[in-house]
Amino acid sequence: MLREDTNARFEPGFMRRRFVSGRREFAFISGGVHRAILREQESVPVAVAEDERRTWWMFRGRFFWEDDGLEADEVMALVHERERRLRRRIERAKDMMLAEGEAPGPRREGIPEDVRREVFRRDGGRCAVCGDDALLQFDHVIPVALGGASSPENLQLLCAPCNREKGADLS
Repeated sequence: MLREDTNARFEPGFMRRRFVSGRREFAFISGGVHRAILREQESVPVAVAEDERRTWWMFRGRFFWEDDGLEADEVMALVHERERRLRRRIERAKDMMLAEGEAPGPRREGIPEDVRREVFRRDGGRCAVCGDDALLQFDHVIPVALGGASSPENLQLLCAPCNREKGADLS
């Protein structure tokens, strides 16, 4: 299992650094080794400390510990997967936020219930084109996009196939 260790850090000392994770202190390293770790960890995970159960890695400025005996390429793959999941989660959250917010541009009002009932009674509960009584939809004779109103005079009942065939035509 790979976990990020937000408590891990290198602490400065006189001519050398000490790796610390929480209250645990690990061996001192020289300034040269510290600089080499900082350079190398930008492109590949670098093992920086180990105890009887865990290995600590530094990769792209972050520290991770694992207890599965992973290799550097495996740590890199797991970090990459974690970052990819986070990006997808953020994108989904943004999409949901936009979907729940007010949609950009004008929103069309629904057809009032009393108007729907009147059109349904007038058309006898059947498609105005073919007479079918399945998959009925309210259709604007003059589309709302072209200035048509949601009034009984501008509405008709159409079955789904007839409505798809009509499209946005004015017929």
